[in-house]
Amino acid sequence: METLWKDVRFGLKTLLRHPSTTLVALLTLALGIGANTAIFSVVNGVLLSPLPYPEPDQLVMVWESNPGAGFPRFAVSEPNFEDFRRQSQVFAGLVAISEARFNLTGGDRPEVIPGASVSADFFRVVGVEPVLGRSFRAEEDRPGDPQVAVISHELWQRRFGEDRAILNKPLILDGLPVTVIGIMPPGFDFFRQQEIWVPIGLEVNPLTRGMHSLATLGRLKPGVTLEGAESEMRTIASRLAQQYPDTNEGWSVDLISLKDSLIENIRPALLMLLMAVGLVLLIACANVANLLLSRVAAREREIAVRAALGAGRGRLMRQMLTENVVLFLTGGALGLLLALWTTRTLIAINPEGIPRASEIGVDWKVLLFTFGVSLLTGLLFGLVPALSSTGARLHEALKEGGRSAAGGARGKLVRNLLILGEVAVALVLLVGAGLLLKSFSLLRSVDPGFRADRVLTANLSLPEYKYPDPGQQVVFFHQLLEEIEAIPGVQSAATVFPLPLGGQGSALAFTIEGRPVARVTEAPNADVWAVSPNYFEVMQIPLLKGRAFAAQDHRRSIPRVIINQTMADRFWPGEDPLGKRITFDPPGEPEPLWRTVTAVVPDVRGSALTQEVGNQIYWPQYQQPFAECSLVVRTEGNPTTLARPLRDAILSADRDLPISQVRPMESLVREALSQSRFQALLLGIFAGLALLLAAIGVYGVISYSVTQRTHEIGIRMALGARPPQVLAMIVRQGMALVLAGALVGVALSWLLAFYLSERINAMAYGVSATDPITFLIVPLVLLAVALIANYLPARRATRVDPLVALRYD
Repeated sequence: METLWKDVRFGLKTLLRHPSTTLVALLTLALGIGANTAIFSVVNGVLLSPLPYPEPDQLVMVWESNPGAGFPRFAVSEPNFEDFRRQSQVFAGLVAISEARFNLTGGDRPEVIPGASVSADFFRVVGVEPVLGRSFRAEEDRPGDPQVAVISHELWQRRFGEDRAILNKPLILDGLPVTVIGIMPPGFDFFRQQEIWVPIGLEVNPLTRGMHSLATLGRLKPGVTLEGAESEMRTIASRLAQQYPDTNEGWSVDLISLKDSLIENIRPALLMLLMAVGLVLLIACANVANLLLSRVAAREREIAVRAALGAGRGRLMRQMLTENVVLFLTGGALGLLLALWTTRTLIAINPEGIPRASEIGVDWKVLLFTFGVSLLTGLLFGLVPALSSTGARLHEALKEGGRSAAGGARGKLVRNLLILGEVAVALVLLVGAGLLLKSFSLLRSVDPGFRADRVLTANLSLPEYKYPDPGQQVVFFHQLLEEIEAIPGVQSAATVFPLPLGGQGSALAFTIEGRPVARVTEAPNADVWAVSPNYFEVMQIPLLKGRAFAAQDHRRSIPRVIINQTMADRFWPGEDPLGKRITFDPPGEPEPLWRTVTAVVPDVRGSALTQEVGNQIYWPQYQQPFAECSLVVRTEGNPTTLARPLRDAILSADRDLPISQVRPMESLVREALSQSRFQALLLGIFAGLALLLAAIGVYGVISYSVTQRTHEIGIRMALGARPPQVLAMIVRQGMALVLAGALVGVALSWLLAFYLSERINAMAYGVSATDPITFLIVPLVLLAVALIANYLPARRATRVDPLVALRYD
């Protein structure tokens, strides 16, 4: 131990004697290790850490699935949920969840609170009980209006100032008094930051078996595996399909762990980034190894003298390896400090796109990872210069002054192999970044089907207790839109549900007149929007044929719909769809409500820009209103300046009606691009860093080579070689090495892209994993950068004075 401590102290002194070299090495390692630590801290918090619930591996989500009908994973219908709960034997508890938004009134200001209606034993199944009060009782989970509620700790703090008196006191939710019976622990976050939970009170109606609306959570019994539970649930689904063929035929059940359901969308991106920073670290370590090799060449006479005085090869190698490990550990410590800042920046860049963001931080696993990476890379890449330094023949080192091993053919070969590897790895990263950047560029150019500029949006929901009649809702919306359009700076206003790119969707099965369908499961589906008359004007969606909705399209007029171009081409190819009729009533309905197609509009992107456009149907809000909707307001200038007047107009119409998410439509478009932007930005940064490190590595090797060959260059110039010839010789030799690395990189990139083509195609919109343009442009960019890195030291070689060079040793 004492000997090791002496080696460490000697290594520190050696590093301090060469401050410039040490500083460059430390900065390079800090970048590489810091980037790895930052990404690993995110991976650890999101992917590796268990969910903050007791026995989290037993929690699973239950989904109905019908891939043949285009529903690979779908919500569960209420009757099927009751059958699952009654017939299954694998769950310790199975609960239903229906996300909701509540209008909280009665205080200083109305507020929209995200929440959910849940089964009475929801908190028992999750395994987390309120820290104050209690959870629901079975007798409280009955059909009808909820009487009790449990609230989050965050809502208790924000709205009620942690006043314990709120327990057993009523809140006014959607106009009804609901008693607060419990407050959850801090940080309890189940699905999309819910803050209020009420009993769901299911009243099972056999007619709703074909309507899928419930998220379903189950806790497996001890000893039951996910595969075994899924097998039993599929058996039950098969029985239900035989019992209810009209609604259940073709439907099965999929089980997925709760953790996987939360992280499955972000997992590929995080693993890709972790692999990318790992490659950056390899390049950084190769650069440091080359730097250490250059330093070893300068110290070979010192090492040879120590060997001549009796130091064995093992002792010398241990000393050199200790110095290198100390360097890498110090770089790791600096990298950890860099990671602390970088991690917060990553979360700030894309807070909504990273689930479980509150659990990301530096814990013992992150510290252990940083130490392990620093130690492992120090041992692996520190071994190369250590072996080179102790492998020199003693008499050659003493005679040639330090150019026998590390500076000779073997040292040159090692340095060249390291540079070749750097270039190949950098090219792999650049190809990946190129694919994502091209994907992001294509995604930005996607036409959403509407004009988002100068449009302000806001969400609101009319409480049923105050507006129970659809006619009242129509009158309210009509008057509200008139008041909004009277605001200075407003051109036009409308309502829509759901809001395009707002994260919600509403799909319904439909039947075309004259084309009978035997069963609900065989009927085609369409995304459906309820819109007010001015909607197409506000969103600047042109009419391809027919007429838009008007105020006269009310509940007593002929039911009408507008369809998109895709639906028109799919069901009436070569025909005029105007005047055709469809119904949303199930097949076999004796008196279906037929709706007449009155117009055709272009396709619009619904819930996501990457989503393939299918059948789309619009119906008049005034014929069949939704109590929940979004306002869309086209303004003459900056829409954010009208946010306050819009709020005032709504409060003037109903002082107890809260609105939420007042924001420009352009922000929704930006959010739709956020995940692609996040991935492209980070991988682009890492690829750029890899390119920079590779260029520095090439520059360093060529610069060292020029220094080592100063005597040779002087002889060539004394014998008549012209500076351009020397320049061409050095650049040609350097570029041959880079070209070899680029060819290896292209081959690796192609093999990796082919192997991961399915994942890459899923992440890269509109781009093939083996996109030829990317594979052409990226190597050219790398070669251009490498040419500059070769040219700079080569130009210095042309300025060598032959008389000075001939005296150079």
